[in-house]
Amino acid sequence: MKKIYLLIIILALVYSASAQRSVTCAYLDENGQVMTEVVTDTQLPPMARDGLTPMSGFPLNFASNTTYKPMRGLTLADLDGDGADEIILCHNEQINVIDGQGNIVWSQPLVGGMAQFPAAVGDIDWDGDLEIVALTAYGNARGGINVFDHTGVSLLSEVTNNNPLICAPVLADLNDDGALEIIFCGRGKASASVSAGIHAWTLQGEEIEGFPYEMPSTPAFTPTVADINNDHNLEIFAATTSVLYCISNTGETLYTVDGQEAYKYSYQSPIVVDFGSDGNWSLVGACHGDNPNHYVRDALTGEYREGWPKSVSAWTYSAPTVVMNGEQHVIFMGVSGEGNVFYQYNPDGNVASGFPLNLTSGIEGFISVADIDGDGANEIVTSFNLMDGGNGFIRAWEMDGTEVLDGFPLRPQGLTYMNGANFGDIDGDGNLEIVTLTYLQNFSPDDPVTVTAYALNQPNKNLAFGTYKGSNDRTGWKQYNLPVVSCNPVTNVEWQAYGDTPWIGLLWNLPEEGSTGELVELQVNRDGEVIATLPADAMSYDDYDLNFEETHIYFLTAVYSDGCEASCDPVEATAFSGWGIGEQGHCRLFPNPVSSVLNIEGVAANGVEIYNLVGQLVLQQQGSVEKINVEILDNGIYFVRLRFDSGEKYERIIIER
Repeated sequence: MKKIYLLIIILALVYSASAQRSVTCAYLDENGQVMTEVVTDTQLPPMARDGLTPMSGFPLNFASNTTYKPMRGLTLADLDGDGADEIILCHNEQINVIDGQGNIVWSQPLVGGMAQFPAAVGDIDWDGDLEIVALTAYGNARGGINVFDHTGVSLLSEVTNNNPLICAPVLADLNDDGALEIIFCGRGKASASVSAGIHAWTLQGEEIEGFPYEMPSTPAFTPTVADINNDHNLEIFAATTSVLYCISNTGETLYTVDGQEAYKYSYQSPIVVDFGSDGNWSLVGACHGDNPNHYVRDALTGEYREGWPKSVSAWTYSAPTVVMNGEQHVIFMGVSGEGNVFYQYNPDGNVASGFPLNLTSGIEGFISVADIDGDGANEIVTSFNLMDGGNGFIRAWEMDGTEVLDGFPLRPQGLTYMNGANFGDIDGDGNLEIVTLTYLQNFSPDDPVTVTAYALNQPNKNLAFGTYKGSNDRTGWKQYNLPVVSCNPVTNVEWQAYGDTPWIGLLWNLPEEGSTGELVELQVNRDGEVIATLPADAMSYDDYDLNFEETHIYFLTAVYSDGCEASCDPVEATAFSGWGIGEQGHCRLFPNPVSSVLNIEGVAANGVEIYNLVGQLVLQQQGSVEKINVEILDNGIYFVRLRFDSGEKYERIIIER
């Protein structure tokens, strides 16, 4: 019996020695530089049971800058349309695209300095292929905007002298021209080639009307873009270190919130979410300074929501995460330092049972949420500010704050500080993988950044939030259970042409009923000009003012009594003798609204793509397509692009359950 007691004491001493010892702790100084210090008597996470091991081909090491390291993780996106995500790594003065086996697909230099934030990805020009945008900075001397097509061909390469770009780019259509703008903040000096403030560039490197929006001092975080007043125009949130700005899509100031030096902003890019699914949007974020806090504000006015803000014990650079957990929204935010550093709130500001978590090091990377064990419930996956024995930590927690030990914590090489767990399907098997971005920060030439991938073997549909700001467009706009947009266009537009007289006949279905004003009239537009105004109940129009073999572009605009206007997608029609009908005209989508399977009636499409309201490709199906399953998409409004041999057709659909 004495031997058993002695063994227990020895094991306890061994665990205590391993749990409380000198380790490396990371923090961010006021210049945005990651620093490290040795701390003692620190409680480390418990050991994992059957810890996950890296996938074949990983880890991968890449050269890094000795001082500045990437933060906010990687980008995972299916660039080549093969069903598997590529890993897009921005580091030092280079971008690398990596496949699921650890092979370098392509690599290109970045102009302007070091990349510190992840790339944004989207179909900027709506050509069906994705583009990649990366920003760079080099101290206070310069920055750069880098745009590539999905194969690595440079589309835009612009150095911004005296203007470092220390944020992620955001992709959204501000001016409603069908293309995405590149939205970013610059920290320019008076002599900068690109001024300090908010910029909105086209793919050709030109500012759109109303921009740049100049700011009096250093911009503080990645902009957030959302439609906060439900008028189908996007608004932008940005901040200097002490003032929060809300501006319109044309660069007009809507309001500002002055922190009066009590609190400050840096790196905590906020999230916009509609907690009540009633069109009332909230801005969720964090700040530091003399009064560090977590906040929820009315996005329209900037005023605090009832129950907010929540003071915290230390500075925070944590970017918030907001997800649906069952039928309820939950908010996650971290804090630096020790003590109560990890919070879960409900929208009213109440802290969830089991939280805050009292830890010996902060959580300041982005926070991911997914069902990682297939039990039907979400888990929370976080980075950690400590490194022990050259390896960092990716930790996982149940929603009640209990730490997950089956497979976790992951132990990638280097610090996970200011990064996090990136989720995607990099091998195309339909299951989730975690990809981490880490670094040693030993300030020497052999100080690498490391990419490591782990297979979870849980389906893609289990993912709730798995990248910086929740999506690769980096807008920070979380759209859950959106109210149905009620200003609706005509649908199922067809055209006909035949006979001895040049003629094109247009046919359509009337708009679906909505909550906007009454339908007043329909306007027929040909080649950019209104050629006829029809009564609200018209369902056809005959155009005889034509010549044979002429091709024209038509669309109809539904005009409502409250001033709302909604235009259908354009159709291309040609007047010719004999009977003909466009291939696209024989195709319609139903049901609409749809809950699970969207059917394509008539001519089968040879490719279908579905985009969300900010132009992000969310679902794609190749080959002959007669139906497409949309169950993995959230409720809301989407645009469907149908491809045919003779052209394309666009439809607006509503997913509603």
